[in-house]
Amino acid sequence: MVKSFEAQKLSFSIDGEEKIPAIEMVGTIQHIQNIIFHLGDYFYGNPSRPKGDFPQVIKDSCTLFVTNIEMGSVHAEMQIGDAQVGITDLGTLGERAICATNELIETLSHADVSKEELGEIIKDPHRLNKVLKEFYLMWPDPQSKRSLTFGFSGKVEENLNPEQKEVIRSILRKPVEEYEKEVFGRVYELRVDKNRRIQIDTPEGAIDCNFTADIEEDIKDIIGNIVTIRGVMKPSKGKFVLSIDSEVSIERNSRYYLASIKRDEIEVKLKEEVPIDIEFEDDYYIASNDDLGLLAVQPKMKLLIEELKGQLNVLWQEYVLADEEELAPSGKDLREMLISIVGA
Repeated sequence: MVKSFEAQKLSFSIDGEEKIPAIEMVGTIQHIQNIIFHLGDYFYGNPSRPKGDFPQVIKDSCTLFVTNIEMGSVHAEMQIGDAQVGITDLGTLGERAICATNELIETLSHADVSKEELGEIIKDPHRLNKVLKEFYLMWPDPQSKRSLTFGFSGKVEENLNPEQKEVIRSILRKPVEEYEKEVFGRVYELRVDKNRRIQIDTPEGAIDCNFTADIEEDIKDIIGNIVTIRGVMKPSKGKFVLSIDSEVSIERNSRYYLASIKRDEIEVKLKEEVPIDIEFEDDYYIASNDDLGLLAVQPKMKLLIEELKGQLNVLWQEYVLADEEELAPSGKDLREMLISIVGA
């Protein structure tokens, strides 16, 4: 389906004084751009990184371009430069980031907004904190003579209530708490000094995991193996580290379940998870699903899962979007299987 260009647009106005400092206009643009980048990065499926620039694919899809500026007070109209055509109701990556920004502003405007409510929009607590910091820096102070309004998708601009800035600050002051997490991957590094730490190569990338002294022998026994580990993510020196204290938290398991794919650069949850058998041999992972004909070989788990998602998406495009009458009987069977897994 052809995308609606209204979904790409946003506008903002700064009013209240005869002269608006240019640095304030530039700052507003930078903060809203960072928010769009963070949300695009989140919807693309990337984990929140402690530092560093955004990937080029995010910049390509989510960079804002100024299309009109009216001076006096400041009124700016902007839109993303994402030129792709959407094939799902979710729209493109940039459109989804724009919509989520609008949803966050609406939610932050509620007097009784909670972090849990915001967590329904951004489920990654680290990413949510980074987005909230950008909103806090952009949000007008109660003492300010200037007002800031935002409009999305061609709709009337709404005022950012200065009284909500303190509410945002109070939410930000709440630390990201410990949370339970299940990790699938290969254990490939061991430290048995006082830190007692292993590293796990996972679909998200490398994850550090601390363990207690009483399970050290159990840990040594899984080095080099593909496992599922259940533990608690705890803050440690600016990042989160998985912690386990029982051997029952560890399960040897070489079967991964693919739960999503990327369609139109957006992470989309599958209707049915796809089982993937994974082996590690000669420094490479080998993954397969015989029913769908998936086969991937990669040196890193993250690359492996990304390739499998890409293959499944290609199959979906070739068999589900194709004219069913042109498919052979085996192709029609595969098409029905893909619809049950991915959707029509």
